[in-house]
Amino acid sequence: MANTPRAKVPVFIWFVIVVLLAALYGYAAYWDPNRPEKTVQNFYQAYFTGDYKTVSSNLSVFWAVRLLPQYADMDSVELLTKRAEIEENLFQVISEVESMYDAPRDISIQILKPYTKEGTYSAVVVYKFMEKSKEAGMEAAILIKEQGKFRIFTMTPVDEQSLSQIKAVNISELDANFLELQSGVE
Repeated sequence: MANTPRAKVPVFIWFVIVVLLAALYGYAAYWDPNRPEKTVQNFYQAYFTGDYKTVSSNLSVFWAVRLLPQYADMDSVELLTKRAEIEENLFQVISEVESMYDAPRDISIQILKPYTKEGTYSAVVVYKFMEKSKEAGMEAAILIKEQGKFRIFTMTPVDEQSLSQIKAVNISELDANFLELQSGVE
């Protein structure tokens, strides 16, 4: 009993565990398409390259009602069930409008991760527009989760003074409001 050998775990097992944990973290932080930051990035990348199908797929049906008056009288449940149809109509309208303008050049966005707030049904993402590596403005996007994916509900310009207010946003209140909106309760 004094000299019984201990079973040792091979070193490569520890290496595999560390690699798996790093991969899971990397997926959740950078590749997960359900992350609100990823939705905003995908939206603007698509917009800057003229991929209006992707632009439309990243917008909320509640946002789309502003551009598509034929859906204005529908309740939230109807809007959500007609998502595919609304997305297609949104694509057509955005394509027509944007065909009249030149796509912006050398513009990108930079997500300000410390200001991202994510709840169960909603999120807030703050980002800067960068033009040739110089800041060209700042916005906040409010996102709503529709059919399991965050989609842009609204976008609004913000400034440095607004950042403290964004930091103070109670995401659980926003979640409650968006849950009520999606369930059609009035």
